[in-house]
Parts: sequence; structure tokens; C-alpha cells
Amino acid sequence: MTKKRIIHWVYRSKILTVFFWIGVCPFISAQTTDVSFDPDYQIMYCSANNGEASTMQKIKLTIKGPENKKWFVSYSVNNSPAVVANGDKGIDISKFDLSLLLQNRTNSIQNYTIELKEAWLEDLSLLTISKDHQAATVQILPLANPEIADYYPKAKINSTQEYTAEIGKNSSYTVWLPIGASSIHEESEIDANRKVVRIKIKWPDKAKNQLFKLIETDAFGCNSDTIYASVELVKSFAIDLADTVYICKGENAILNPQIDLPSNYSYLWNTGETSKSITVSKPENYTLTVTDLADNQKVNTSVKVLEQQAPTIDIPDYLVLSNENPNIDIFSNGCTYLWSDGSTASSITIDQSGTYSVTKISSAGCQTRKSFKAKLEEDLFDLQLPEIIHLCGNEKLTLSPAINKQQNYQYEWSNGSHKPTITIGEADNYWVKVTDPDGFSKIANTTVISHHNPIVDLGSDFILWDGESKLLDAGNNGASYIWNNGETSQTILANSGGIFMVEVSDQYGCSNKDTVIVDYREGEKFGVFLGEDHSICTGDSILITPQIEGNPTYPLNYHWINSNKNESNIYLKDDGKYCLEVTDAYGNMESDCITISLYPTPIVDLGKDLVSYPKKGIVLDAGTPNCFYTWSTDEITQKISVNTEGKYWVLVTNESDCSARDTIDIGFVENYPFVGLPKAFSPNGDGHNDKLFIRGTDIDKATLIIYNRLGQKIFETTNINQGWDGFFNGELQNIDVYIYVLEVTYLNGKHVLKKGNVALLR
Repeated sequence: MTKKRIIHWVYRSKILTVFFWIGVCPFISAQTTDVSFDPDYQIMYCSANNGEASTMQKIKLTIKGPENKKWFVSYSVNNSPAVVANGDKGIDISKFDLSLLLQNRTNSIQNYTIELKEAWLEDLSLLTISKDHQAATVQILPLANPEIADYYPKAKINSTQEYTAEIGKNSSYTVWLPIGASSIHEESEIDANRKVVRIKIKWPDKAKNQLFKLIETDAFGCNSDTIYASVELVKSFAIDLADTVYICKGENAILNPQIDLPSNYSYLWNTGETSKSITVSKPENYTLTVTDLADNQKVNTSVKVLEQQAPTIDIPDYLVLSNENPNIDIFSNGCTYLWSDGSTASSITIDQSGTYSVTKISSAGCQTRKSFKAKLEEDLFDLQLPEIIHLCGNEKLTLSPAINKQQNYQYEWSNGSHKPTITIGEADNYWVKVTDPDGFSKIANTTVISHHNPIVDLGSDFILWDGESKLLDAGNNGASYIWNNGETSQTILANSGGIFMVEVSDQYGCSNKDTVIVDYREGEKFGVFLGEDHSICTGDSILITPQIEGNPTYPLNYHWINSNKNESNIYLKDDGKYCLEVTDAYGNMESDCITISLYPTPIVDLGKDLVSYPKKGIVLDAGTPNCFYTWSTDEITQKISVNTEGKYWVLVTNESDCSARDTIDIGFVENYPFVGLPKAFSPNGDGHNDKLFIRGTDIDKATLIIYNRLGQKIFETTNINQGWDGFFNGELQNIDVYIYVLEVTYLNGKHVLKKGNVALLR
């Protein structure tokens, strides 16, 4: 906001003299003449201006005293130290005009009390001070503080602009306009504790600098400083867009025109964009047409965008310098340099590790900045891993790099681990990247070769009978051997019972062991054989008879481990593994096992014996699909239809050759008494047909179930004397058709199943 004030300053200095009384006259008789303020003084003052803290307001008070005598009087302002009026000159008139400069403040009433303290004559005799007029109170009113709100200091000729000023809530105002300008609208409204004045001004048709003024008059009639707003009248708006804009390669520039007049504008760039500002990244001439939508005035401008190449700085982020050549040079023709130590040469010599930076500026002004860390070789850590590591079999190894400096490091292994060590168990090429606290890294590699442990197989435990021996071979030609009997050859001869163990080690130190137990027995060798494993159908059984080969010493004892039986032959019908131990007279035991598996047997259920209506037929379903079927009728399908009474059976055989069969008796109702339900009943309480009963003869037992249309069961009974009364859950059901299922067994054991509908009427 532009705001100027015409301010009147009053400067006055006052020389005060302090009297020091040397020797006090304790008893000085007081005169009867009174000293007092003239009661007719101006109590309220308008501020001369609002100024700053040093701004003073001049006031005048008249003090009355004795006539034809020189007298003195001291006074105090708001209990400040007393001051002698007119200093050491004294007063030689009966009425003395006391002039004071009192501070005034904007927006604040200042109250001042001027009090007469002591009065005396030239001979030091005291004068009395009137108690009624000993003090005078003065108010300095605050200066009105009008403000013109933010406004634009330019306007077009013949344009109309609105300006806003703020004045006191109870103030009035006066506006002065330049010649040729006119106020076409003024209004004011009270907003909070201020009055907002809106003035719409019609500016003249000549381009020149103009201003309008405003003076506020507050409720006390005090005028403010004059405030004014300077406005430059122009014929057209102007666009500020640089003639040339330079961009460094790879960077962007924002073309942002600045217009010196506020209005509603539209924009059209030669790129087709219609935004005020555009971002450009390539060298080109860009033109812009701006249209003031208020009067359709158009202004054209253009800018040339030129591209410049930024210089390159070939320094890595982390630089290790040898102690013999700690120098870096980034020279390029036409460039200037600024290093972090303030030097401006193209090269720098680094004699200690640390963080450095350099800015390189081309002759065209494009610059590149590079920060990097440098470290001397002697300050960098050493990192080592074994060149080759041999692993044996499933051996695991903790791989830990050797580092010569103790500090906190970050680790990155080839397997993704970030721990200081890793556990390895597979052949591969491994590497670790170690980074010190300053960000410097080193990489170490190792090759892990995995070797199989030697395969040592002395064979299964075996039995040596009288006079037998066996050669034990540890294999692995060229390896080293150690047997538990102390021998170091690849083979040894076993001719006695006991435990034989050997450890074999290859050229890489990979080793393996094996043990064989030899049982040395008396008597003759024999064997037990149960034959091949068997599969049987569920429900069947199989007789297992063991075969004894060789010449055991009888009698033989038999023990079936799973079934805890001692017979030689056994019937098995359950699946599982069965083992037989046979012991001869010398206690030599041999064993064999057999596994029994069960095939599933088809489940065949033709249901209960049935009775149906003639000519409707009955469908019999053997179930268990994907099998072979043989019916008593010689049919071979899963389902058959029968129309005559009789006994029917089916044999079902599955793919495992397991079979099952079932039989059913079929009858027809033409050979049986009637049984059924009426077509309808009417539970209306008239005593006629109120319940639904089963009707028929020769009934042994029956089951009746009633369903509604939703399939919900609403009635069931097995008592032929209990009928349905039409109620469900205590409520009489609606008139509708209901579904029934009736199953009846006659006295001769035959069954009838009927389904149908029954109507509930009212």
C-alpha cells in the first residue's frame, strides 16, 4: 500500500535548572498570597499529528501568583520529578503562561496531570498553593488514523477504479480528487471497529500522474493527517517479459509475464498454450498475445530462449587419493571454479580426508556443483576374504571379512544379507561390500567349492555262520582310511562277530564313516520268506504260509509281531504290515514281512422292499458308478426298470475285482388293500371333514409328512389315528394346496410309498 502523510512536527527544548539548597532555613514564614492554576484552561486537545514516539503536543496553562514581586513555582507532570517554571529567572508577573510539550499517541487517549508542588518568593519566603486549583488535568486525543487499502498505483485513462479506505467507526471524511476525475459512487459501512469507505473514481482521458486525497475527522472534530494515493494514468497496459532467457541444457525455464495493470486477461502463446506462464525446455523464439478482456485491448511481446551447456565435473562421490598424488584437477576452457575452501583454481591438493565441494561455472553462466568425500589411502580400511573355501558335504561355514580398522560398518552381501557375517553351505562365488561411516566402500570376493563327502558303504549288517568270512571294502581309491581295529587299508577281512567301523578322508579333508554289525552264529544258515505283498477286497481274508529255506535246527518257534500270534499259518483280513520272526533251536532268528492292502468293496443298496402302482414300473439303481453290473434279469446296466412282482438281485464288481450284491422284493398295489388320503379337507370347525386322516386297511404302520409350497415341513405323524387339523405353530394355515408323503407298511411286511397333493379349504 502506498500512503503518504503531511506531518507537522514541533520541536522544543527546555532547560531545567535544579536548585540545591545549601543550608536549610527550617522556619520560613509562608505568605498569604495564593499560587494556583487558572481554572479556565483548555482540557482537551486534538493531536497535531500521530507521528512517532518523539511526537509532542504543545499545551498552555496559566499560573496565577503575586503581583509586583518575583516569585517561583515548581510543578510535576504525572508525578515526575518537579521542575521550576521559567527556571532560575523566576516570574515577575501575576499571570504566567506555562507551555508544555506532551507526547501524543495514535489510537490512544493520553491523560496528563500537572500539579503545582512548591511556590516561594525571591527572598525564599514560602507562598501558599490553592488546594482547589493546585492541579490541572489535560487530555490529548488520539490522532485519527485513516488508511487507504492496498491499491494498484496505475490505471488506464477513462477507466473506472474502486478504492477502499478505512477510518474510525464514528468518523467522517473528506475526499479531494484531481481535475478531470470524478467520484461516481461512494458508500461506507461499519466493519468491526472501523468504517470502510468505498470510492469509485472515473479517471480523466489524459495520461499523467494523478492522486486523490482523504482527510478523516473523528467524533471530537479532530482532523487526521492528509493521506493520498498516487496513481499513474496510462494509455495501455505493459508486459514485462525479458528479451532473452538463457537455460542450461537439461533444465527448464518458466516464462512468466508481468503486467503493470490489474485486470482480467487472456493469454495465447505461439505454442498454443493459454496459461499465463509456461515452462520451456528448448531454445526457440516464443511470442505471447495478451488481451484485456475488459476492453479487448491486445498487446504482443516475445522472448528469445537460448540454450547453454552446463560444464561437467568428473569427480566420483567417494574419492580415494594416493599419498603420493593427492591432487584433483577439473580444468575446462573458459570455466571458473570455486572450491569449498574458497580457492578458485581448477585444481586442489587434498592433504586430509574430509568432505569437499566445487562449483564449476561455464563462460555462459551455466554452473554445476559437485560435493564429494575424499579419503587418503592411509585412512582407508583394508578388507579381505579367503580366495577359495572348500566345503564338505552339508557342512556350514560362517563367512566373516577381515577388516583392519575398528569402526562401524555397513555390509552388503551377494545373497542380500546386511549382517557382518553370513552362513554359507553351497558352492558359489560370494562377495561382500563393506562401507565405512564416511561412505567409502570396498568389495572382497571368495569362491566356495563344495565337495561331496566320500561315500562309504560297508553294506548291511550281516550274519557269519560257522566257518564263514567276508571282505569289507571302504571304497574311494586313493583316500586315507582308519578302521576301529587300527588298520589303515582300504579293505579288511571279517571272520568273527562284532562291530566294524571305518572313517574315510579325501584330499580336501572331507570325511565320512560307516559301521556294520556282524553277528557270528553257530548252527546252519536258514531263511524265512512270506512271499510277495498282497491286495484283497475289503471283507475278505487271505491265508499266509511262511516258506523256510536252508537247514535250521528244529524245533522252530514262530511269532507274528503285529498280531501277537504264534502259529506258522495265519489268516489276514486288515490292511497293514505284518512281520514274522522264526527262531531255531540255537536261538538264531530270521524274519520277513509282508504288506496287506485293501481294495474298496462296492456299496450296493437297493433299498427297502417296495410296492408300487401297476403299469408305472419301478427303477432299481445299483449305485456305485463306473462298475460292472449283473442283474438277476441278465441286464448289465447300473439301473433297470421292473414291472412284475418278484425278488430281484444285483452283483456289482469294481475295477479292483471286488464285488457286492443286494436283493429286493417288488410288489404292486393291485394285490394290496387301498391306502391313501382324501383330495381335500376343511378345518372350519363345523364338525365335518375338519381333520386330514390316513385311510386304508391292513396297515401295520405308517408315516405321514405334510409340506407347504416353500418346502417347509409343517406336520408329521406315525399314528394313523392322528390327523392334521390345519394348524402350524398355533396358527391355522391359509387356503392352499399342500404336498404329502405317505409311507405305509402292510401287515404282511410289504411297503407302499405315495406322494401327492391335498387342498385345505374353509
